[in-house]
Amino acid sequence: MKKSLTVYYVILMSLFFACGRQQKVNTESGSGNSIQITEVTPLDTIGAVNGDWIIKQEMSDAEKLNPTVTNDATAQGIYIYIYESLLSVDRITYDLKPLIAKSLPEVTDDHLSYIFDLKENVKFSDGTPLTGEDVIFTMKTIKNPFTDAQATRNYFADLKSVELVNGNKFKVRFNMSKPYFRAVFSIGDMSITPKHILDKDGMNDKFTWEDLESAQKTFDAKKFPEMQKYADFLNSEEVSREKKYVIGSGPYMLDKWITGQSITLSRNDEYWNRSQVPNFPNKLVFKTIKDQNAAVVAAKNKETDYMEVIQPIDFVENVKDPEKFNLKKALVTEPTYNYIAWNNQHPIFSDKKVRWAMAYAIDRRSIIDKIVYGMGTPIQSHIFIKSKFHNSDLPEIPYDMNKAKQLLTEAGWKDTDGDGILDKVINGKKTDFRFTFTNNTNPKRKKVILILIEQLKQLGIEASIQEYEWSVFLDKVKKHQFDANFSGWQLTVTPDDPYQIWHSSQATGEGSNHFSYINPESDKLLEENRMEFDDNKRMEILKKWQKIIYDDQPVTFLWSEPSRYLYSDRYRNARWYSYPDSPLLNEWWVQSSRQLYKN
Repeated sequence: MKKSLTVYYVILMSLFFACGRQQKVNTESGSGNSIQITEVTPLDTIGAVNGDWIIKQEMSDAEKLNPTVTNDATAQGIYIYIYESLLSVDRITYDLKPLIAKSLPEVTDDHLSYIFDLKENVKFSDGTPLTGEDVIFTMKTIKNPFTDAQATRNYFADLKSVELVNGNKFKVRFNMSKPYFRAVFSIGDMSITPKHILDKDGMNDKFTWEDLESAQKTFDAKKFPEMQKYADFLNSEEVSREKKYVIGSGPYMLDKWITGQSITLSRNDEYWNRSQVPNFPNKLVFKTIKDQNAAVVAAKNKETDYMEVIQPIDFVENVKDPEKFNLKKALVTEPTYNYIAWNNQHPIFSDKKVRWAMAYAIDRRSIIDKIVYGMGTPIQSHIFIKSKFHNSDLPEIPYDMNKAKQLLTEAGWKDTDGDGILDKVINGKKTDFRFTFTNNTNPKRKKVILILIEQLKQLGIEASIQEYEWSVFLDKVKKHQFDANFSGWQLTVTPDDPYQIWHSSQATGEGSNHFSYINPESDKLLEENRMEFDDNKRMEILKKWQKIIYDDQPVTFLWSEPSRYLYSDRYRNARWYSYPDSPLLNEWWVQSSRQLYKN
């Protein structure tokens, strides 16, 4: 027996946050006034016309543009305009709503079967219809254990198979091996890629769901050579960079990618859903400007139209009067946070007492005041602070150097040779307390790390910093090739499943548990959370889990801060959502008299 589960898909407002409306950030600007969180404005599309470009500044190239094989936030902010999913999330109400699917799915009472009816007018940008065959193909590429899809694959660990219903290419059934509370969100959010482009020879048709499951268990490429061969193809840079492969059903198409300079998308004039999803700008250009000072100058000089302001001083002081440059500011609450990741397999940081000492040695409130101009709230947990699942009973960790020294002493760290650096015998070898912070070329993060390095000197700890370009940094983090790093995480506004980041199974390969945290008790709760459909019970599970993470301190949670943006005042309908990535650039438009680019 089947029933409509629409009621299950409505995301209660209390689950998330108050959208930042009517909030003010207590930060001193040059004029002494507080900076107000930007509200979501009403629609402004009456008289809207097509045309012009939006040039957005990026700090680095995207990793890849095929959504199956990348977990890069920069890439996601680009490919959302190229690829689409069965369902989408309303950025005002946070309700699930149909996109490629005609409606929300039919779900069996046991939560083991999800049936989607697909719209029959959806087309890829090359004019080819999108069908259930593409849905099945996409899921097979995700389930293929040799593709670079581990971060996404964990959300489908309990998915058994996908099939057409009675051979109907526009009706697809997803079969689960066991219930997963977030299945509808994971299935609905999957970006659909074209089988006719990425699998012309039908290689994936040869892979049964049983084959994919066996390959996942054995992870032996020699037993599944064709599966590995296809994965090598899909993982290649060519597939994620060349126009002939980067094809979706969305409002924009890849135009060109100039490595290290820009990625340009052009409007899909034949977009199937233009009546519901606009694509006003002719082009979206994602321009790489690595230096933040140069990026601000480019915005002032009208060389770019939109940028995220990494350096708070630029937002507060250096662009104090944006109207002088025909710019506007936006300060947007988004579900993100910053943290220091300690490699839990590192000989120094494998000790919980050491990780706690590091937490006490970080003066977070002082750094928030000095570096982010007060635009930050200290956090103690992975769960977003405005979510009803957040454990607000976890005490804030104070800056306490005496406590840090005590814990280091208890952990056996002493300066035995009088050189000013703590040392300890580990695995029979005298080891100095020296380590390196791995960082990408992010100036704000560098400032924070340099402050931490100075604070740690007081404890007899010698830390240094090594910076890498984003792609190299990302590769080192994925491969666990670091002692510690400053990272950020972008959360979702759909119900949270921390499994991807925190379960021990994700600490192998290139999973998102890059800090190698392994705790069976944590794993057990994360697994229980996935099976529970009762929000109150899940709340209890997640609050227990957060306490375990707090007690173990595998990472030092720092703060959550609003995102800061600068953008040209010529755009209409520039709406800022409490949702990453905040604006939808396809919604922006420019009056004909103010358009700068005519092609």
